[in-house]
Amino acid sequence: MSSTAPIFIGGLMRSGTTLFRAMLAQHSAIASGLETHWFDIDWPNQQARGGEPLGDYLYRIGAFFEISAGEVDGYMAAAASAEAYLDLFMSAVARRDGKRRWAEKTTGNILHLDRILSHWPQGRIVHIIRDPRDIFASFRRSAKYGGVEDYAALWCDYLGRVERFKRDLPLNPDSYLELRYEALVRSPTAQMATVLDFLGEDWEDAVSQFAGKAEEHDRVLSLTGHSSTTLEQIAQPLSGDRIGLGRQSLSDDEMDRARTVVAARGLADLFARIESETDVAP
Repeated sequence: MSSTAPIFIGGLMRSGTTLFRAMLAQHSAIASGLETHWFDIDWPNQQARGGEPLGDYLYRIGAFFEISAGEVDGYMAAAASAEAYLDLFMSAVARRDGKRRWAEKTTGNILHLDRILSHWPQGRIVHIIRDPRDIFASFRRSAKYGGVEDYAALWCDYLGRVERFKRDLPLNPDSYLELRYEALVRSPTAQMATVLDFLGEDWEDAVSQFAGKAEEHDRVLSLTGHSSTTLEQIAQPLSGDRIGLGRQSLSDDEMDRARTVVAARGLADLFARIESETDVAP
């Protein structure tokens, strides 16, 4: 099943994709881990993100997952594409962990639904959606992406791409699920039950509980010398205290400017719907 029905998790950065991935990986059948950015690999030219030599990049990803350089070499020799490499690599991660299925979480997965479903027709995609106001506030706390207009443009790039996929592919409901971050943290049992039903997996109580996980943050810090604010956050127990950040910290003027950008991209109705759904999420 690992090579025919893998799970891809994605969503705009700061939407809760890492938290969901960590919760899902507590299932006895599903292995997962840090982002691979598999879709940024230029396999024909053997380059990774930013023109980095592919081998260097894959060795580093292997170190994150604790897969040896020798194993990485073997998978590189056997693979003819980034998709084929990912399948071999993540299947090895699953075998090592004693699991039969793998999940890959990179936020940009939702920008590549066509590639995913072309290579893995039986694959499953979970798109995490969060109140855009809270995403903007979280971006600003991390000092990334400039002003609120930049946040809004990035939101349009991600959510608008998915809307086009829905229209053009179209997406089969058996392949694609949208999960609200707010509902997940407020009602984890009900939401994870929906997810496992979508994935065709049996219920396990472990997926609805999350006490925090610091090991990944510490491993990335030791390997790179850099601290990940996202991984710092999942070192903490499951909590809903990050719901409402935007309403607390963004001014009406800032939100009006964001909505102007969104409206110019034809996504005003979607933006408004997600805002309104946040306020009534279980």
